[in-house]
Amino acid sequence: MFMKITGDRSGYLSLLLEADEDEAMLGRYLDSGTMYALTEDGVTVCIAIVVMRGQEAELMNIAVPSCLRGRGHGSNMLSCIIHELSGRCTRLIVGTGDASPARRFYEKNGFRRCGIRKGFFLQYDHPVVEDGRRLVDMVMYSKDIH
Repeated sequence: MFMKITGDRSGYLSLLLEADEDEAMLGRYLDSGTMYALTEDGVTVCIAIVVMRGQEAELMNIAVPSCLRGRGHGSNMLSCIIHELSGRCTRLIVGTGDASPARRFYEKNGFRRCGIRKGFFLQYDHPVVEDGRRLVDMVMYSKDIH
């Protein structure tokens, strides 16, 4: 079941931190966007936060519990979000680390590389490392919404 989360978001903090490990960075957008959850049999299988900026929406965070990854929950969440945003904006953008395996996930789901935010991960309070490489730049992806 796909739903908007209203009210207290603190119960989702640990899962959100799996996708954005810096609590201060997460705090910058935690309450400013719309939070969505995807559940199966009462269990949260994916959580996401989307911030609207005019005719564009940015997926700030999407997280699937590590024990449930690779089962299509993230892709299902993206489909639900795009359906939800249809008619409200023209494009969904998302950023991920320059060495992140998430790049393949977004490409598989029809996102195309559209830019880079140089030095983005250098503002974190500690080095962010994925697949043994320190992340420096954020690679931006976009998908048109019809």
